[in-house]
Amino acid sequence: MKVHAERLGIQVHFSLEEEPLGTAGPLALARQYLDGDEPFFVLNSDVICEFPFQEMIDFHLSHGSEGTIAVTQVEEPSKYGVVVFDERSGMIAEFVEKPQEYVGNKINAGLYIFNPSILDRIPLRPTSIEK
Repeated sequence: MKVHAERLGIQVHFSLEEEPLGTAGPLALARQYLDGDEPFFVLNSDVICEFPFQEMIDFHLSHGSEGTIAVTQVEEPSKYGVVVFDERSGMIAEFVEKPQEYVGNKINAGLYIFNPSILDRIPLRPTSIEK
């Protein structure tokens, strides 16, 4: 990845986990790079979908939340972690990992925007964004 970043002329900071830290723990490890005032993106790589980043930023900023998660619709939700949320408010009610019974078909797309204030609640140990 470093070679690609250099070739493209972009600055990328790498934060290496000595042990798996879950989906949130690595944010504590990278805290020094995320200490500004601007929201930042977190992207996982196990779910790939097209998503308009600018629209997500606009949504996040206009709703005043500390975090925003992208979801994507799938035909077979039992293979994924399903996001159950209130359709009116958009607030997440729960995450259901690989449900045996149908609870919805929108899954965590592994794409988030967080305000830096969220880092105050993330310890440097294995931690899940979803919990």
